[in-house]
Amino acid sequence: MKKLFSLVLVLAMLMSVLAIAEANDRAAELGIPAAVVLQDTDVLQGKKIGCTIVYTGDEWCAAVASALEALGAYYGATITCEDGDINDETQTKQLENMISNEVDIIMCDPASPSGCGTALNAAYDAGIPIIIYDGYWDEGEEKAVTTVTWDQYQTGVIVGEYFLDYSRENNGGKATIVEMANKISFHCQERFVGLHDTFAAADDCEITIIEQYDSQGNRETAEKAISAVVQPYDYVISDVDNGAQGVVAYLQQVGDEDIRVFSMGAYGAEPFGLLHDDDPNYAACLNVDAWILAQFIYDGAIAYMSGEEVPTLTNIDLFMVDSSNVEDFWSFN
Repeated sequence: MKKLFSLVLVLAMLMSVLAIAEANDRAAELGIPAAVVLQDTDVLQGKKIGCTIVYTGDEWCAAVASALEALGAYYGATITCEDGDINDETQTKQLENMISNEVDIIMCDPASPSGCGTALNAAYDAGIPIIIYDGYWDEGEEKAVTTVTWDQYQTGVIVGEYFLDYSRENNGGKATIVEMANKISFHCQERFVGLHDTFAAADDCEITIIEQYDSQGNRETAEKAISAVVQPYDYVISDVDNGAQGVVAYLQQVGDEDIRVFSMGAYGAEPFGLLHDDDPNYAACLNVDAWILAQFIYDGAIAYMSGEEVPTLTNIDLFMVDSSNVEDFWSFN
């Protein structure tokens, strides 16, 4: 009897090991990095997930969309992330179609806190669980299952503190800045609120902001805007990386290696590659891992579908990245 029990135990352990190996292989096939903590669950199997993301023209948002789709495939759900194009009306129509298609879950990254509220309320009234991510819904605390995001105000604080230290070390605390803003995005504007409050609290520094231009989250627009600046400036701070990359492209075109650019949100091979190569213009960026954000979104969906308690708000960790630590966040092999 003991031998039989031991044999059954060994077989069970072997099957468990094989199942884990199979799951790891499946994750690798879908491009899911090892840093993502996957769950052993089938509660999302066969579920239809409706998803709208604020703007896939942004590299980070595109990475989030890809991660959400890969994780959906891993868990056996049907999901396609639709591009909201930073447009409330577009997202409203997308949400209305999701309701008509009777999706099981809605994942929404809203362009503004109230812009698609009517459609989100219709989904709520229809009993469809809603997960807000990246941005905010002004009724989300009451009606969404959870909001998985990054603290936009704290983003500005973290970048501001990093920049002040950088300025103290390189300019004695004196700096003249041009800002690139994606003004149509509410949560991007919150980053500047945190940034400006941090500058205002620094009594030992003299920070002058000569102008804020609207890049519209577009590289070409940012490049054109910075080319028109005639007043001398030392630095450019952009709320999104498309704005930062547009400025870098212009500076490289004119051969100006003295001006440094900081991004309040970046992810991917391009920005990290510039930091790894010690680019003369691209100085540092705040990084939010798109895969980890996507993991937290699915953690919320799995918990809800499993009948577990879900926190109303989850803020993921934020990190400043420069040439000294970029290899901690990206593989260059």
